[in-house]
Amino acid sequence: MRLAQHVNLKAQSKSHATFALVKRQMELPGTSYLYNLTMISVTFAGFAALIVAFRQMVGGHLTRYDAFLIFSALVRSLIVIISALLPPLLALFKLSAPVIWRVSSLTAAILITLFTLVWPLVRRVMTNTPFPIMAKLYFYIQALTAIFLLMVALGIPFEPAAGHFAAGVSVFMLTSWLAVLLSLEILVDVHPRERKPK
Repeated sequence: MRLAQHVNLKAQSKSHATFALVKRQMELPGTSYLYNLTMISVTFAGFAALIVAFRQMVGGHLTRYDAFLIFSALVRSLIVIISALLPPLLALFKLSAPVIWRVSSLTAAILITLFTLVWPLVRRVMTNTPFPIMAKLYFYIQALTAIFLLMVALGIPFEPAAGHFAAGVSVFMLTSWLAVLLSLEILVDVHPRERKPK
């Protein structure tokens, strides 16, 4: 009787171990990190909305500069969210890891490229202010990030992987945070022409 129980417990333990191993193999590497990026980006978008509410609480008013700041923050956050959630979505179709990271890197590169091309035009229309040096710096960094992700998608000079993709999306998110945070002027009511958004 004891022998049968011992064999049964051993079989159950082996079964659980096998199930855990298969689960780890099926889980896409870097998924937890990408989920964290998504949550941080959502928080970032909510922070932009709080700026408007705070300005109204202190008696300020929404200017074209503020509208551009909020629009920029929401679009940047949306790009990060789409890019970070795409790999887990593709994993549901049981695609191979290299294909997932190749498609995800290409998609992120396209989104960031479109943003960097359209953003200066939108900024000029909505703010009508000169293009400051820091804004140019962020622009070039994000353009280089798009090029990096495109190289990852093409397998140049390395094969697509979770680390390369996550690094590119993280750099874009970090520069987005800096660009918005360094542009905040929520306590001083400055004329839009005197502001220098990043």
